[in-house]
Amino acid sequence: MDEELQALGFSVDGLSTLIRGLLPSWRHDALTNFGYLSGGYSNANLVFDRQADNGTTRYVLRVPQRQQPYVDRLAEVALYQQLPAQIGLRPAALDAASGLMVTPWIEGQLLADAYPQQFEEQDLLNYLHKLHANLPKVTHAYHVPDLLPEFLAPDQLEFAATKLAPQLQADLAAEPDRSDQTCHNDLNPWNILVTDTDWITLDWEFAGRNDPLFDLIGLHQGLELDPQTLPELARQFMPDVPAERLSRVFRHFWLREWAWAKFQLDAGNVRDEILAQVDIAQHKLERSPSF
Repeated sequence: MDEELQALGFSVDGLSTLIRGLLPSWRHDALTNFGYLSGGYSNANLVFDRQADNGTTRYVLRVPQRQQPYVDRLAEVALYQQLPAQIGLRPAALDAASGLMVTPWIEGQLLADAYPQQFEEQDLLNYLHKLHANLPKVTHAYHVPDLLPEFLAPDQLEFAATKLAPQLQADLAAEPDRSDQTCHNDLNPWNILVTDTDWITLDWEFAGRNDPLFDLIGLHQGLELDPQTLPELARQFMPDVPAERLSRVFRHFWLREWAWAKFQLDAGNVRDEILAQVDIAQHKLERSPSF
């Protein structure tokens, strides 16, 4: 068994019991080759094989490790029930009470590893257009200013409103944009799997109604592209978007990244990459562009 799994306190018997509890029809199948998938922050993601009469199939088990702000498991279940197969994977099982989830393993390459060697900015736009055209309607709202009290202590919220960027105080007082629609809201290139036939979007825990520019900016900034290319991409993605709106959503995105990292650190999830995210997000906010 993977040493990292043992270090996390998992055992083959314990994991098999969890999976068979979710999927009782698998009770006679052998569950083997468990391994740890790096990259999860609030969840542990584990790969395993199911050996049944019709052959061996690979799956991923999600095991939540800590409570996350905003995440609503009932809303997540409802979203997956409507999610078209061409944009996201439907789970084999998802328990709303625990957040445990089993999904099929899909062979592919993370966009973070494939870009820019195989793709360019036009591919990002094509993907976003297809994604947003096929997302089901949801009622769950993802408005960053409203979410901040879930992520930040009062003193951190005061610091964000008064110190991080001159415009943030006005941003936080503004009403949500009424042109919002269903968005992924965590559309980084590690959540997009490039297969032979399509781009499959993973990790829908933050899905909710938001400004569609949030997904464009999340993908663009996750790939560490030059902010000065954003206005032209935004024009192609959503014609006639005011520059001030693009600037505001850019600040909202980096404010969410800063607040999320602060929450993780306060929860004891101290990793080098999370510490770095605080610094990067703060730098982006202090020097946020006006498009």
